[in-house]
Amino acid sequence: MNIRTKAGGEDPLVVTQFYYSQTFPYLMFKHHAEIRRRLVDVPRELRQRELAPQLIPLGEAAGDQVWLVFRAYLDKVEAEIAALVRGHSPGFWFHLHRRLRPMLAEAHGFNNDDATVMLVRGIAELAYAKHGALNKTDDLGPVRRTRLQTLLDGTWYEAMAEAYGGKLKAKKAYQALRETDQIVMTDFRRSDLIDVFAIEGLCYEYWRASAAMRCIGKGSMIKWDPALGSHRYKDSVVNPLTFELHDARNAETFGFHTRLGTWLDEENAGETEAEGGDTIKFAQLKPNPKTEEYPAWNSVAGRIGRGYGATNFEIGSFSLAQFRKENAFMSEPFRLKYGIDFDAVLFAVWAAAFFGTYVGITMHHSTWAQRRDRTMNNFTNLMFRGYTMVSFDLDEFAGEAVWFAKQLGHEKVFTVEEVRKAVEFISLSEEAQKNIGLWSGGKRPILLPSMGKVMIDLAAILPALHTIFVGLRKAAGGGESFENSVRSAIRARGLDLCLEGDLKWTSGNPREVDAAVRLNDRLILIECFSYELPLDFELGKPSVFEKRKKFILEKVDQARSLADRVAKEPKGTNFDVSWAKSIEWRVVSPFVEFAWLMDEPLYDKAGMPRVLQVHELLDHLTDGRVPTEGMIPMIKELRGVELQGKWY
Repeated sequence: MNIRTKAGGEDPLVVTQFYYSQTFPYLMFKHHAEIRRRLVDVPRELRQRELAPQLIPLGEAAGDQVWLVFRAYLDKVEAEIAALVRGHSPGFWFHLHRRLRPMLAEAHGFNNDDATVMLVRGIAELAYAKHGALNKTDDLGPVRRTRLQTLLDGTWYEAMAEAYGGKLKAKKAYQALRETDQIVMTDFRRSDLIDVFAIEGLCYEYWRASAAMRCIGKGSMIKWDPALGSHRYKDSVVNPLTFELHDARNAETFGFHTRLGTWLDEENAGETEAEGGDTIKFAQLKPNPKTEEYPAWNSVAGRIGRGYGATNFEIGSFSLAQFRKENAFMSEPFRLKYGIDFDAVLFAVWAAAFFGTYVGITMHHSTWAQRRDRTMNNFTNLMFRGYTMVSFDLDEFAGEAVWFAKQLGHEKVFTVEEVRKAVEFISLSEEAQKNIGLWSGGKRPILLPSMGKVMIDLAAILPALHTIFVGLRKAAGGGESFENSVRSAIRARGLDLCLEGDLKWTSGNPREVDAAVRLNDRLILIECFSYELPLDFELGKPSVFEKRKKFILEKVDQARSLADRVAKEPKGTNFDVSWAKSIEWRVVSPFVEFAWLMDEPLYDKAGMPRVLQVHELLDHLTDGRVPTEGMIPMIKELRGVELQGKWY
């Protein structure tokens, strides 16, 4: 479909029409009331039935006891999700869900911001992978296997006849559709679309319960409110603003880290080639996407044209070489636990990204133009669905990967047997389903069996790498790896890294500084804090959070005492900072650490956090930025204010 634009040399805007473009809105309008009931009423009824009887007897509760109530409730919610998901294959659910705009219905009545959309969608996609029926191989297939009267349960014909103003035009459109080679849902029922919204409602309920657990873990008190039909929080321990600050800081920061506590400076990754295995493409969900222009391949003109619509994904680049470098110290623990070479797994990830982005199912096309068109159209499709279908199974995948690595001149080429084991590690199987946790965010599969072949999910690449070390203890050298990353990032930005390592005084008792930066007559001492995130921390288990608080305070005290020492003795035997008119200190972490206080020792007098995420630190050193700067007046106003025990 073309949209007329102003006269001139620009290409017209093209609105891509997919096979479901008319049918889904038609069904959503027709079944609006039932969709709303499944989105909102069913989760509310589940909450009343399963959560209320456990919370009410506790009254106003805090700590592990009430946390365990919500932990049990998560299992109840997941059981309801699983009952719906088991009706189809994982590939079917991904195919259906990825074709709905990533946003949350206003009917939920709570958060529908970008971060919440990402979290709820992530829960749903883990559920599809974990509970989808792997033995169902016929609910997706080529459109040529369909019939007009039964395509999308007969609703395609209904919707197209209504949109085109007659059945004859709808029949002609179907004949044109059959001539394409696209994959469609061959076992779709009207109820499936309603079910996918029901799953969203339950995943939203799952997110709300897990959010409550995180609040409990950070000290909040909770009670059941019969009038609300849900739980409320009390501000008797932690000021509610601390939660807002934490969420806002997470929204402001970017970059990549693993749960183990390693961090990548993507801005300093350098230019590398995908063909050599150093850089990969990945898909990133675009929550609440706007309708706007996007680059779309024009096969007729043989060039990139102008698409118009709301794409669901962005395509980004990621340095696999840097990821390998920063996490090299984990290679041996990884091999001992899984019996697989860590580098072979990263090679399998490269192959998945390479086939999913550049090759897809184009390698067997006879002409260069056909391969180019298929690859470029695939790239456009990735912006809508985030995955690619390829025409080979896992065994063939391993063989093709090794062949391409040789042709492209990879520095290291693995055997097919090594790659096959690595491919299994990043693939979905019955065994892999047992290791998926909705609450932990992993283990996320990149390759999903579908129609006897493979679905490559480029949107799973970063989540899979983020959790790749779950279940492994950090090996020796992990803290040093993070410190080196921070120092390299400081140097890469042209900052004056004036001190690192041991500081010695004639008075004895040497100290160590991870990094120190000179900004004119200011000296900023930096202490690195790289402590892995345990699985229970994700759900805010109180005892786990208390342990992390202890570690943070120890590191804060270490940084503060070092600053005091340097201020008193600015000249040592191997350094001299007597030029510094002010000496400041910061702790830096790969994560945005929760600050349960808005005053010292976690915030300075100016309203800036003492413990910064790496990008927060770098932004402050280079541009003077302060995290959540717009909220500083509230921080100053509310710090030290006695909490009134108000319920929220």
